[in-house]
Amino acid sequence: MDPSSPAPPRSRAATAVALGLAALVLLFLGTTVYDVVGGGGHDPAQARIEAFRFERTSVPAPAIELEAIDGKRFSLADAKGQVVFVNFWATWCPPCRDEMPTMIALGKALAEKHPGKFRMVAVSVDEGWAPVREYLGAPPFFGAERTGLTVALDPDQKVTQAWYCAARGGTCPDLRFPETYIVDREGKLVSYVVGPRDWSDPAALAFLESLIGS
Repeated sequence: MDPSSPAPPRSRAATAVALGLAALVLLFLGTTVYDVVGGGGHDPAQARIEAFRFERTSVPAPAIELEAIDGKRFSLADAKGQVVFVNFWATWCPPCRDEMPTMIALGKALAEKHPGKFRMVAVSVDEGWAPVREYLGAPPFFGAERTGLTVALDPDQKVTQAWYCAARGGTCPDLRFPETYIVDREGKLVSYVVGPRDWSDPAALAFLESLIGS
């Protein structure tokens, strides 16, 4: 056969199919690479934060004026200028106890890295201090002073109710624990988290540092 002769019809069709498949593969690879490097509006860090389920809100943070575990009074107003992490919990709540170690570790890391710019507050709804002191005095904490937390008590749950309702625009759900609220440096309640979390998730650190550094 003359090498310069046109290819038979079946050969031309096969070539066209092969070229079409190659084009599709290149298009797929190009799109994938574009996404991986952050193109196309894809932000992996933001996606992780959204997956962590920080519910967004934007209202003035309700007041907190409660007795602290050291016998003094804790006032949220005194923390203005700091990013404040407020966790509502109870010693009789298993999910609260489960998340406490990673929560405390996160609080310590942020307080050490951003001194004076972050505070973590744990508001217990226990009926009194005895079970709170017993829980925090046992392993792995060995005393409230070791946790780095500001621990306050809300036995009648009035402060707790105010926060649950404010975050939801005045809609007041049944109280369930734990719930966590994030207050920005201007004293605005900007986010809340329903239920327990693994606070060692990098998304939690990333979100809080974005507020501390804003």
